[in-house]
Amino acid sequence: MKAIAKRLCRLEDQFGPADGKPRKTFRVTTQPVGRGPVDLGNSCCQRTLCADGTVCESITLVAGDNGREITEDELEQWVESFPIEVPDGRIRPRRLPPPPAPVE
Repeated sequence: MKAIAKRLCRLEDQFGPADGKPRKTFRVTTQPVGRGPVDLGNSCCQRTLCADGTVCESITLVAGDNGREITEDELEQWVESFPIEVPDGRIRPRRLPPPPAPVE
């Protein structure tokens, strides 16, 4: 029975809970001062599954020059496009967003 429970936990970690209820999330978002246009192409996101089943999301948004702000739905879809990683104890390098353009 223990092996079945472990396998079910691994499958739920990969595909989501069997009962269909959303997982708890803890989101940390950093972005330039003032809300304005965001460039999602240069922004980055990391989603990690914690031991208690909470998904920890670390989001770094980069200012863009596309002239429009993103909606909450667009941000949610973008974040959902990143896989939820299960920590395995290894250190993995992450791509940092480019530095902001100098203000002239």
